[in-house]
Amino acid sequence: MVLSAVLLTGLAGCADRPNDLETYYDKPDTPATTSTPAPATAQGAPADPAAAASSSARQAIAEQVSAAVLTKGDLAGEGVHAATQRAENGACFAAVPAGDPRGASWTYPSGSTFTQQVTGYLDESAADVLARVQCEGQKLTVPLPAGAEAVRGWCASGTCTVLLAAGHVLSGLQVQATTTTRASDAIKGLAPLAAGKLPTTQG
Repeated sequence: MVLSAVLLTGLAGCADRPNDLETYYDKPDTPATTSTPAPATAQGAPADPAAAASSSARQAIAEQVSAAVLTKGDLAGEGVHAATQRAENGACFAAVPAGDPRGASWTYPSGSTFTQQVTGYLDESAADVLARVQCEGQKLTVPLPAGAEAVRGWCASGTCTVLLAAGHVLSGLQVQATTTTRASDAIKGLAPLAAGKLPTTQG
């Protein structure tokens, strides 16, 4: 799920002031009475620490998802240009658990397309999510690139998909070409670029 950044709003203070004892006039002819001010009541409880931590985590993951999307500069050596419209998702992308993904589509001079879909997960690691994904087609062996904790790939009918996991971010790559061989060669070259954009999990 892409995660939308959540803005924390400060709690406004109370507009009503407590009773001011100085506004009572002295009455020398009558015994003085002692008035005990009522304890001040909080007009707004402080933000729940757990909720605040969850919001902070969501924002951090959303930023990691955005940072994992390949840019034109990242793909300068691939000979692609931004597609005018997003390519249709293959069946493997549809098997990725729902979220609010970020990504982009690109077109090769040959007419082949490359689409990236990056999704963040708050409550579990991306490697655990990836372990559950099952795609149709022939499994594609992809060496684990630097920056990724896990990688899996599949090819079917000229479309190859590679999923890379690190931390709470899952980066999906999909290449559609005229042949499965061309799609496989292209996506194996893209995998290291995408892995290098994944969040580091050290520290």
